[in-house]
Amino acid sequence: MTEKLPDDLTQYFADLILQHTTDAILMTDKDQNVLWLNHAFEKLFGYRREDFAGIIPPELLYCAETDSDVARQVVEAIDDRRPVEVEMRNRCKSGQVIWVEKKLMPLFDAEGRHIHNMSISRDISGRKAMEAQATEMMDSEQQRQHERRLLSQISEWLYSAKSLDELLMVVKKSMETLLPEAEGQLYIYSNARDTLELAAQWGDGEPHAHIGAEDCWALRRGRAYSFGVKAIEFACGHVHDEDHPYFCLPIIAQGETIGLLHLCFSAFDRSIMPRNFIETFMQQRWEVGLLCAEQISLAVANVQLRQELQDQSLRDPLTNLWNRRWFLDASQKELNRARHQKLPMSLISLDVDHFKRFNDDHGHDAGDIVLREFGGLLASIFVGDFAPCRIGGEEFVVLCSGVSHDDAVQRAAAFLDKVAHIEVSHGGVRLPRITASAGVATYPEDGDEMLRLMKVADEALYAAKEQGRARVVSPRAVTPKKVA
Repeated sequence: MTEKLPDDLTQYFADLILQHTTDAILMTDKDQNVLWLNHAFEKLFGYRREDFAGIIPPELLYCAETDSDVARQVVEAIDDRRPVEVEMRNRCKSGQVIWVEKKLMPLFDAEGRHIHNMSISRDISGRKAMEAQATEMMDSEQQRQHERRLLSQISEWLYSAKSLDELLMVVKKSMETLLPEAEGQLYIYSNARDTLELAAQWGDGEPHAHIGAEDCWALRRGRAYSFGVKAIEFACGHVHDEDHPYFCLPIIAQGETIGLLHLCFSAFDRSIMPRNFIETFMQQRWEVGLLCAEQISLAVANVQLRQELQDQSLRDPLTNLWNRRWFLDASQKELNRARHQKLPMSLISLDVDHFKRFNDDHGHDAGDIVLREFGGLLASIFVGDFAPCRIGGEEFVVLCSGVSHDDAVQRAAAFLDKVAHIEVSHGGVRLPRITASAGVATYPEDGDEMLRLMKVADEALYAAKEQGRARVVSPRAVTPKKVA
């Protein structure tokens, strides 16, 4: 049976709409004094009509979170008697702040006079929360893409480094760019592997110059360590301040731990900042830190391999002195520098006396021992501006940068004197003492081309051999400098 409708349908349906709508409706006069509000308004905001006695709506609904520009737009629209639609934050009677979509409309009578204002508010807090979450996800993804691009660029620079010094420079700049919130240090194991030495640092921290492996939980446990967000954790011995979270990330090259990357977030004080905020932030940076440590580890391994291959190509494997290839390149560079700076440059050409006979009498193994001892003595005596090289067989040469002829002759004579005191044993038998001869040539007196200088030094060496060996000969000396 069909329900009978009242005669005044307009009023009937108007009452139904006002009863069931979820939109908060507020009616005011032209001076914003509240005249009427619906049940949905009371439910949404918690305010009743009597709460607005002597108070206009903005005084109760607006709060510190309300956008001032949006509030200004509303005021201007009311003053201009024109409708406006905005999204803004309002405060409920309970103190809760919610997002609302608000429509304000001026109402006019039949003669066009402004008599009332109507406000319709709809709660959009859920939608705003979803938008904020989506924005956060987009920002997070953009940040990750930015970090990936930076990591790609950093990787390219790291792998382009030809030396450890270049690598450390790239690491410092890269970490400042990729993790600007963190101050950090890169430690590398000393040759003795008893301590880690500070190799690079960035930020405002005051790190230790060296630390022990036992002072770091990451090195002791053999894996990356994060401090500052866990329920059970202990600070490393090399850390000054326990109030700030940090990472300790081992640097591993070719399966061996060679160093430590330490990152400290001193801007985040655990004693005053919300724990959940620090946890979220540190988790994001943890992933970046691990990637950085991995890239640095690969780059260090690459530099070590490159250095090893370079040493193999430029070092003599028996004596570990520079070889002929290195000497020819370095000597030409030093000669060019001597010309430009108007400095002297000398060459000392050396040869072990009677080496062929020594080999024939005692075997090649014994000969190798002699050459190794001879090269070791060269490396220990000629340091600094001197570069000893083995250029073939028992032939050696010392490149003397900025060294005068007389100084080179004196240094060569002193070295030959020490050669005579070398004691060599092979197979438990002490071998005969060895001697050596030397010739010296100097730029510019003996030539201004490297081939000419090498020829003069070799001729002086041959003269020393002919004059009885165990002596130094200079192309300008009246008598050779004989070793005592």
